[in-house]
Amino acid sequence: MRINEALTKLEGITKQLEKNDLPLEEALRLFEQGIALATKIKTDLDQAKLHINKVIENAEGVFVLEKFDLS
Repeated sequence: MRINEALTKLEGITKQLEKNDLPLEEALRLFEQGIALATKIKTDLDQAKLHINKVIENAEGVFVLEKFDLS
């Protein structure tokens, strides 16, 4: 599942939980799904952060890798 898809699904779960009209069992099931999705999204973003680097060509034509800060 792609990050965008996971975020969309997590948003849907959040909206359902915010309604406050769910039986406790259903709310707990959705909450568990939401936590799993949030964990996956964080893991995927952490992995992406490790792999994202800006490549900058300096004056001598040498490529230098700089860490990319997502914050």
